[in-house]
Amino acid sequence: MNRELSGFLEAFPNHLHYIPPESDGPWAFWSQHENNSSSADLMITGIHQKIISAFSKFVLYPGFLAQFWAPTTVGGRWVLSTSTDQPFAVSHLFKEFAMYRLHSAKYKYNIDVNKLDTEPDHMIIRGGPATAFLTRLPYIYQLEWIPTEDCYNRLNSSIMLPICFPSQSRSSCIGVLEFTLDLWSYDLGFLVLDMIKALKKADVNVCNAQKLIPYKTINGLKPAKDEIEEALKVVCVSHKLALAHVWIAYEDINDVLFSSSLEDTRTKRLLALKLTGYLYAVTETASDDFDKYYNLCDVIPQGTFPTGRLALKTLQDYESRYISTLRSDRLVDWKEDNPQSSAFAICLRSNDTGDLDYAFEFIWIERSYTAILLEALLLTLKRYLPSFKFASGEELGDELHVINVETSIDSEETNETEKFKVFQGKRSSPPLKVVEEGQKSMVVDYIAPSEVKCKTTEIVLPREDIEKQFGKTMKEATKNLTVSESTLKRKLKKLGIREWLGPNFVKKSKANDSSIIQFNLNEEDNEAIQEPSTVNINKNTITIKAEYANDMIKFRLPNLQATFVTIQKEISMRFKLNLGTYKLKYRDEVGDWILLTSDEDMSYCIESSRKLDSNEVRLLVLPSIQPILY
Repeated sequence: MNRELSGFLEAFPNHLHYIPPESDGPWAFWSQHENNSSSADLMITGIHQKIISAFSKFVLYPGFLAQFWAPTTVGGRWVLSTSTDQPFAVSHLFKEFAMYRLHSAKYKYNIDVNKLDTEPDHMIIRGGPATAFLTRLPYIYQLEWIPTEDCYNRLNSSIMLPICFPSQSRSSCIGVLEFTLDLWSYDLGFLVLDMIKALKKADVNVCNAQKLIPYKTINGLKPAKDEIEEALKVVCVSHKLALAHVWIAYEDINDVLFSSSLEDTRTKRLLALKLTGYLYAVTETASDDFDKYYNLCDVIPQGTFPTGRLALKTLQDYESRYISTLRSDRLVDWKEDNPQSSAFAICLRSNDTGDLDYAFEFIWIERSYTAILLEALLLTLKRYLPSFKFASGEELGDELHVINVETSIDSEETNETEKFKVFQGKRSSPPLKVVEEGQKSMVVDYIAPSEVKCKTTEIVLPREDIEKQFGKTMKEATKNLTVSESTLKRKLKKLGIREWLGPNFVKKSKANDSSIIQFNLNEEDNEAIQEPSTVNINKNTITIKAEYANDMIKFRLPNLQATFVTIQKEISMRFKLNLGTYKLKYRDEVGDWILLTSDEDMSYCIESSRKLDSNEVRLLVLPSIQPILY
């Protein structure tokens, strides 16, 4: 045994077992009690062995101490303890690490929210690992809440990771892994990713933050997520963006303070949870950094750390933000010299999920034509997310004021005083003054996600009122009823009304083939005033306008030849696309985008147009991730 190791072990009152570093790994230490034969003791021993195994697989990070905090009871109160029999690891055999370890073992952290009023014990404090344990979320702190002494004031930052078994639910947290560092450096987020890899190899994991998202209590969230994922892929691939994230607001309410104060106060903070995203490798040099940041956002919500809050700020005030050059901070090293990266964030809402706000965050390699890129990006989102608009009420494509966020090279301070415009002078709808009128966006409450309720008031829409609108177009009906098409559709389904009875309700001809639709032939062809992406129907022919990316085609077919296969072949030939590499969608009478796959679908497509008292049906040509076989 060398002198350095001997001196380190002598600092501890109990006998320690240890594993020396393998390659670039840390030293791992633990103590072992004899005759631990009960099932509870065996389970604790099993957990310790997994933590020790994870320590041995961890890649060395300059200057850290890692220790495990496990739940136990003291005087009938649940606390977290890292007593002398808990495993720990150090990167170096520094005296300061030994003293910090001994000091930590003296204290317990209160996790028993039902016993906050018991007689105070100054050795049982709050915050720190207790916050991570109760919220099941990672936290990164500057060491202000842990009592310090002069001998280890150099230890100034700490990361807390709530640990669970992969097979268990999010509520089954087995303890907290603390990393305390001897310098306040960059790239702390990637340290978390490296530790997660080591934990997975030992068959344990960090609690999954995305399990906090209450899909069951927010109607329409799951299909909205699917729609968003498809749109993000198209946006990133079409505009060569490195990655995209979508975040939702989450209200973290905690009865245990984020500090070591003994004052009995309930705390609350707003976080942003990643709902979904898309990673698109654009360059070999940058793909590794983007990949790490993308995966990090799965683990660490925005708001748990002082930096990296672009999406969270946008969720709070609905302001769109642009950063020309992302600067390295304590969480992420962006390597500004090669290549520089830019970011853009907006806040949207969907008609299908009410007051739930979505912060869209896009990151790409810096370019010189920012305004053009942002306009193209927003138009693509509008095309693929037709039910979405800005949380402030404006439509995608309206004039947009964007905050130009200037970041400092030498500090983490930002300047948000300047704005610029995209789509200058354009407006398709009046804005809803959400912020000014004091309306709140929907957030998810930490305490009981299964009991979270949307803050939207259910719209009362009697059957009698709906039936009075029969004979009108769907657009006229929604305007008269002051509801959206999506809301009217949901009401129709609840009432058992299968289809909208418009002014020209279409019946299939019994004399002709079942796939041919009879129309009122007295109406004139309004083709001259049709919008792009339409199918125009007159008595003899169908005029088809199909849109793919930024291109549009137009052609006519006789009614009897307007089959799905014929239209598909014509689109393939004109856009020079291979069959099976794209899909077609049309918009029905209630505003939903319906997949077009057969002659029967084509009949419904034309029928939907007539029900709306309109000769227009939008067709979109969308790239397909997987080959399509009809």
